[in-house]
Amino acid sequence: GLRRVWVGGEDVWAEVVLPDEPSGFTLHPALLDGVLHALGVMSGGGEGGLPFAFTGVTVHRAGARVLHARLRRGAEGVRVEAVDPAGRPVVTVESLAFRPINQESLAGSPSSAARLLRMRWAPVPGLTADSVGDPAPEWVLVGGDAGDHADLASLNQALESGVAAPSMVVLSCPGASGASGALGALGADGGTYAGYEEPEADRAEAILVRLLTEVQAFLVSPHLADARLLVLTRGAVTTEAPVATVDPAMSAIWGMIRSAQTEHPDRFVLLDLDPRDTRAQDDILRALPPAAFLTAGLDQLATRDGEVVAPALAELDDNDRLRLPANGPWQLSTGSGGTLTELATIAHPRAAETLPPGTVRLSMRATGLNFRDVLIALGMYPGEATLGSEGSGVVTEIGPGVTGLTVGDRVMGLIPESFGDVVVADARTVAPIPVEWSFAEAASVPVAFLTARYALGDLAGLCAGERVLVHAGAGGVGMAAVQLARHLGAEVFATAHPSKWGALRELGVAEDHVASSRDLGFRAAFLEVTGGAGVDVVLNSLTGEFVDASLELLPRGGRFIEMGKTDVREAASLPSGVRYRTFDLTEPEPTRIGDMLSELLALFAEGELKLLPLTAWDIRRAPAAFRHLSQARHVGKNVLTLPVPVDPEGTVLVTGGTGVLGGLVAEWLVSVCGV
Repeated sequence: GLRRVWVGGEDVWAEVVLPDEPSGFTLHPALLDGVLHALGVMSGGGEGGLPFAFTGVTVHRAGARVLHARLRRGAEGVRVEAVDPAGRPVVTVESLAFRPINQESLAGSPSSAARLLRMRWAPVPGLTADSVGDPAPEWVLVGGDAGDHADLASLNQALESGVAAPSMVVLSCPGASGASGALGALGADGGTYAGYEEPEADRAEAILVRLLTEVQAFLVSPHLADARLLVLTRGAVTTEAPVATVDPAMSAIWGMIRSAQTEHPDRFVLLDLDPRDTRAQDDILRALPPAAFLTAGLDQLATRDGEVVAPALAELDDNDRLRLPANGPWQLSTGSGGTLTELATIAHPRAAETLPPGTVRLSMRATGLNFRDVLIALGMYPGEATLGSEGSGVVTEIGPGVTGLTVGDRVMGLIPESFGDVVVADARTVAPIPVEWSFAEAASVPVAFLTARYALGDLAGLCAGERVLVHAGAGGVGMAAVQLARHLGAEVFATAHPSKWGALRELGVAEDHVASSRDLGFRAAFLEVTGGAGVDVVLNSLTGEFVDASLELLPRGGRFIEMGKTDVREAASLPSGVRYRTFDLTEPEPTRIGDMLSELLALFAEGELKLLPLTAWDIRRAPAAFRHLSQARHVGKNVLTLPVPVDPEGTVLVTGGTGVLGGLVAEWLVSVCGV
């Protein structure tokens, strides 16, 4: 539409013509755009810039098809005046400011990749979830078992009577305190609200309705005009150390309060408690220095592994995510070994070779992560070993002699070199996945439960009435062993980090049968509980003096089953009467593995066993997952999930498909994926 341009000093004149008759526009955008194109000839006037801020815009006349415009540079930007061919004013812009365009970024140069950012949860200096202190007097707790007030209404009544206004109001949400919180009797499994039975699907809505009432009561209270509202949740968000399960209702609370934060800056703080921290909410609050929340300038926080963390932007680097090869089968590799930073994905051509008899080819969906894998990656595992030993996936090909499985079956089991997109497995060591389980849940079962079953049953011969000590009882194998030992009728003792004791209590381990795995106090504690008799079986994964202390818990002799294999003892050093055995899951024959797997799945079906707490990581975040497991921060099981390939024979729903991004996605699905 830009037909002619004249330049005179610092002024530019332009003639712009709309090719078609204008329809429905006060000022057609193509006309204004044409005027701005004339800036390209102005010295320093917007060349390479993007129109950013319009100030003082007045449209004098509608329906113009031709504009004669004058553009003049001023101190605050460019002034635009446009008239029609008869000289009648059409539009005036007092000032148009431009924002420079980074041409390097537009070109996608290598240096621009270094400026890509991601959100990362980082520790907040000066804040810790494990310090010791008392709540500041200016804090008021609303809700919870030890709350100062039941709700905001009762707090406001107290303020009306002359009680001093707090600087911080702490509102406990359902599940944050382990009790009902301030928003009604709503447990993690549903519960009741307003006098009716409430299914899980309605839980989040009921919580939000009540929360909205509390938030509005806080905002309209004249007594709380200078206060901030700290909203407590538990398990609402994932961080660098993701929670095992995100509570949808808790996440919805974060969504609502984030909206409130944009409308009312500096009035709201979100604090998500670590769901693995089994301390009472009031104990956690006492450990947090309250004054820091008033001065830190942060409004979204979480406690994880004894730290207070907050979201921040950080540069995206190659260590954040692994790249998956675009063509051909691939697998996770340790590199030269020794550090977790060397983990990488490499081509795996053997996965495409002809299937040997008795095997199946699988398209993997999830794979379990075990401490054995961490030791292999760090070069600390004895002997030759490869990453990955369990998982779940879909059968894509059947080898000669295989019966009972067909292409398309969802299966789980012991699968060597399972950290890859395509793998080959012995058909005898896999089994169909229960229909109600996800791939991630299925991948969390084989190693943990087969290890516990083989150790306690085949090796230890644990019987009803015997006592067993399970070290690291809140880990995957530990929690599986506790369940199986109780199923066999044994009396279970267990150690774990104190923050994980709640997981053992939930499995039915008695209070005086639980001790810390960080010191040697378990020896004296368990000898006292048993009257000096100790235990019959030790399932060990600890080292050094912890092994010595555990052997002393076998004063009558017994069975010591060693899983860790990083501190193996010689027979001559063992106390009299102790049968010592190391092992791993490569010992049993494949048929025995299959039999035990079938037995375990039957126990799950009967309700005798339950799935472990699960933390799922995208396999592209493998270095972070390995690091998390190496620091023993987890409860239950860690699983790596694999991207699911798009099925050309399937159907894909693209929501927002008529938008620009939706259209590009749809085009990619058709042209690249063949959908």
